[in-house]
Amino acid sequence: MLFLKKQGFTLIELMVVIVIIGVLASLAIPRFTEASAKAKVAEAPRVIASFESAWLALVAEQGTITTTDGLIFDNAAVNGESKWWTYNTPTTSGTYSASAAAQMGKIPANATIGVTYSTESNSFAHTAVATATTSFKKYIPNFFR
Repeated sequence: MLFLKKQGFTLIELMVVIVIIGVLASLAIPRFTEASAKAKVAEAPRVIASFESAWLALVAEQGTITTTDGLIFDNAAVNGESKWWTYNTPTTSGTYSASAAAQMGKIPANATIGVTYSTESNSFAHTAVATATTSFKKYIPNFFR
């Protein structure tokens, strides 16, 4: 008599594999969403850094400047929106800011990042504010601090 051995996985083996996949997914998904939010936040400091470069070029060209010299910037070029941020520069000060246009992971939509140019010290002061329980500043790149 010929006995055929059944091939395949038992229900227990399949359940163990599903549990392992579930554990790995529960570890990986939060890290992915945090990395995604950090990448979205990094956009605003980089745009603000380019604004700083423009101000420094103006200082190098003219020597001392006043905050009203911000009028020389093309507001259509420095003001605007991206998918995640709304950029704004008031024409009467050396302040340039970005406001979160949408929630980015744990980062609330009311988050703002800004830089103010001081004509007295010819330096920039950075701000990063969010009224939420999440620590917003941990997402800001080090070069901005």
